[in-house]
Amino acid sequence: MRSSRIGRKSWQAVKTNNPPQLSLAAENNRLRVDGALDFTTVAGITPLLRECIARLPDSFTVDLSGLSEFNSAVLAFMLDCVRLSQAANKCCQFSGATPALGNMLTMASLGDLVLPAQ
Repeated sequence: MRSSRIGRKSWQAVKTNNPPQLSLAAENNRLRVDGALDFTTVAGITPLLRECIARLPDSFTVDLSGLSEFNSAVLAFMLDCVRLSQAANKCCQFSGATPALGNMLTMASLGDLVLPAQ
């Protein structure tokens, strides 16, 4: 299920699976990811992600600080972000990774995808 709210400078898409919920919000030069990112919520998220990326500028940041829970499906989501951004001739970076996510990315040799914590 998807709901969206279109404003002048922001756009939000929500994929709801009971009970996990994942929210994507495109605002200015940032894509905020909130909620649970797991095998249930990541399935079928590509169309929503593509819509969000289309609304963002050529260079943007994917903010992962709003993730309440995640599993290794987050790696597929992040690689999908990179792939869809490149297909749209855009560049994305990631920020807001928790230490646990940072460890997972390091183990997968993807640690350089995330900007250092500020």
